[in-house]
Amino acid sequence: MPHYSCMWHIWTNIRAKFKKGHLKLSKLYFATTRSYTLDEFNERISKIEEIDPRVKAYLYDIGYHRWSRVYAKVNRTWTKTSNIAEPLNDVRASTDYIHTILDSVRRYIVCLEKKRCSCRQFQLDELPCPHALAALRHRDESFEQYYSPYYTRENLLRTYEIPVNPLPDESKWNVP
Repeated sequence: MPHYSCMWHIWTNIRAKFKKGHLKLSKLYFATTRSYTLDEFNERISKIEEIDPRVKAYLYDIGYHRWSRVYAKVNRTWTKTSNIAEPLNDVRASTDYIHTILDSVRRYIVCLEKKRCSCRQFQLDELPCPHALAALRHRDESFEQYYSPYYTRENLLRTYEIPVNPLPDESKWNVP
């Protein structure tokens, strides 16, 4: 099982270790963790480096695959809401399952059959992205069959059937 780090705990470490540019770094760091493409990630990590190169080095040492969506070795569930507020001006069906979604600036290709979108959010979050939701709305189809079984009520309840006890405070560990 791969080991991942909590992005919030990494942020608290950055804030404590590096005392400069917290306001700019906070938004940038969390945007970097949620990047869906390498281009987005690289652009944001470069901006982090401009603010404080030590932070980029710190994040590199942890391992990008441990805290960033785009470098993760397996699909992980990410707490996120799907905001369809951005205007999607045009939906064109190429086939029953392939749709082109045009917004004011970009074009996205959605394949409902394979649960994929060119924005990569659909396949990584395993939830319909705003573009897939627009295609489903165009087809007048429900979205429930397009999200991962991980998000069902039954699986959520089964996840918490077995109690999970927190680890004791590190300062109380008996390590020689």
